[in-house]
Amino acid sequence: MASEKKQCPDCRADMIEGFILDMTYGGQLVPRWLAGRPEKSMWTGVKAKGKECRSVATYRCVKCGLLRSYATTEADPPGLWGN
Repeated sequence: MASEKKQCPDCRADMIEGFILDMTYGGQLVPRWLAGRPEKSMWTGVKAKGKECRSVATYRCVKCGLLRSYATTEADPPGLWGN
């Protein structure tokens, strides 16, 4: 998905790839998409183990600023420390 040229669905201008920075306690992460509804975890806040997980690529329109995110390639769920 990263090599595809994207066009804004609103104004048809070019979109550029980037990511939304997830600021956490003691670090910075790139968000991931997990299948299903969030389930509480006493240790990590949200259970991730055993769920389908994908990395998220976000594109921004150079003209109107629209952000559009895509769950791209499979990724490992975050561990106890977020990595």
